[in-house]
Amino acid sequence: MIGWYQRCMAARPLLTQMITSGTISGTGDVIAQFAIEKRTLREYDAVRTARFVVLAGGIIAPVLNRWFFVLEKIRSGPAKLVPLKRLAVDQVFFAPGFNAFILVCLRVLEGYSPSDAVAQCKRDWFGIWSTSIKVWPVANLFNFYLVPLQMRVVFVQFIALFWNSYLSYVTQAKLPNAPHPHEADY
Repeated sequence: MIGWYQRCMAARPLLTQMITSGTISGTGDVIAQFAIEKRTLREYDAVRTARFVVLAGGIIAPVLNRWFFVLEKIRSGPAKLVPLKRLAVDQVFFAPGFNAFILVCLRVLEGYSPSDAVAQCKRDWFGIWSTSIKVWPVANLFNFYLVPLQMRVVFVQFIALFWNSYLSYVTQAKLPNAPHPHEADY
């Protein structure tokens, strides 16, 4: 199984990362719904899970794929300090905006207008970002020091299994009834 996955990563790395990310994110939402929210099978929201699959697989994975290649260009200084530089650039210049981007994309996928999505992002962003800095710097430090470039998106998505459970719970717990997509003001 590992050999097959490695061959997929070698042949089609972005597609493999997208499928892996979507699967892991969907699993995180399922965990949130059943283990955290204690929903029954009858209460399970498959559309919500599908949104998280699309968000991670179709949006987050391609962005992270490119971002990790950008970070890989940081090579100056002592080799032992390069991952720390990458982490600093990631956390200062990328993570805050990326958190906002994810929140806005999620709300748009839920059927909110872009302006409503931005308003909800403004409401939720600081709490989510302040929690993210307790998780992602440590995960990415490990990632930048020990994980090969082609596996970094996948590693991040395994950590994101737990992060997505949290994100799903937090974003959905505050969610007023989402409009149907045809009602959204685009």
